[in-house]
Amino acid sequence: MIHSKIPLVLSILLAPAFLHGQTSPLLLRGARVFTGEGPFREGLSILVDGGKIRAVGKDLPAPKGARILDLEGTWITPGLIDGNTSLGLPSPHENEESSEVTPQIKVSEGLDLGSADFRFALHGGVTTACVSPGGKNVFGGLDVLVKTAGGPEGARIFKDAVGLRITLGTMPGMGNLAFRGGRSDSMYFRRPTTRMGTIWEIRRAFYEAQKNRESFTGKEPDRATRVLLAALDHKIMVRMTARSDADLRTALRLAREFKLRLVLDEAVDAYYLCDVLAAAGFPVIAAPPSVPQAGDQATPHLDTIALLAKAGVKVALQTGQGLGAQALIREAAFAVRGGLPRTKALEAVTSVAAEVLGVEDRVGRLAKGLDADIVVWSAPPLRLGSRPLRIYIEGNLVHSEASGGGSGR
Repeated sequence: MIHSKIPLVLSILLAPAFLHGQTSPLLLRGARVFTGEGPFREGLSILVDGGKIRAVGKDLPAPKGARILDLEGTWITPGLIDGNTSLGLPSPHENEESSEVTPQIKVSEGLDLGSADFRFALHGGVTTACVSPGGKNVFGGLDVLVKTAGGPEGARIFKDAVGLRITLGTMPGMGNLAFRGGRSDSMYFRRPTTRMGTIWEIRRAFYEAQKNRESFTGKEPDRATRVLLAALDHKIMVRMTARSDADLRTALRLAREFKLRLVLDEAVDAYYLCDVLAAAGFPVIAAPPSVPQAGDQATPHLDTIALLAKAGVKVALQTGQGLGAQALIREAAFAVRGGLPRTKALEAVTSVAAEVLGVEDRVGRLAKGLDADIVVWSAPPLRLGSRPLRIYIEGNLVHSEASGGGSGR
């Protein structure tokens, strides 16, 4: 074995030499470790080989030829997971606005994996991001889960079409009211301009998909219908953006009516109905707690995430689709400021986020068989000034403090 008992500062200086694919087993030890659940623990080691975590435990023996990295004085977490972003897209709200109902549109087909957005997210400890279409259409399309670095660009998409985005509230109708002197046959009249019309578009799309299924005669339905049927059959989640109290209650009614596998997005006014949401059993990807304003006349409260978690709602965090978003770890710190326990805040950007997105068998925890997505922090990650010293994605060292980057592409 190669025993790299080297001081942390020296290991950082040498890190650029290790910015490549993993060629031998790696044993990380000496750090305080957050596995994705519970508090930080001392004395745990992590064995990485072949891009996967092979073992997590105390006094792990190092395989022959393994490299040992002592990380005393640091903190380790799983790679962070951002539940909703616009990373790599041309605009924060990217939609195909030629039609109001576009469930078949895949945001992965408009994604620039070489965008600097991913590098900035990576340097904040984010190793997995859910990139979503915008909220200007009622049915925005299908989102995608990507790794922020760590290999050929195509290989970084590890789950496409993970969920179907639907948007309630006023956003789907914004820009569709007539300009003064506008023509009634212009594109600005192509879709509804009220909540009533938006909700009918949702119902009509699902009704027509059900009708097409019932009248199926051997001819394969079009792609839009196939996506809608997949949502009705729970093969993909439905991520419904709802901010106000009224829109949240509408989302719950639609989920019951069509028996959807619902994930609530943003849920700004959720403090009004914590118990209702807990009873319904639907998870929430909460709006960024640092943002003091929201659309649809919803009123952000800093303690909303803490109240939801206390009520038993499964809550993940996101940086959202606005310009100048805070780093995800900072959003977790804002949630702590609002009363969320520190452990729960870290779970909201690791294990719980993975569960909400349906990828808990790949990421979100430090456990045997999962992807070796690991972040080594200079201090407790929620502390102001803490920064990632080393980041591994699938066992590859893709960022070190000394190099300022990695071989992620």
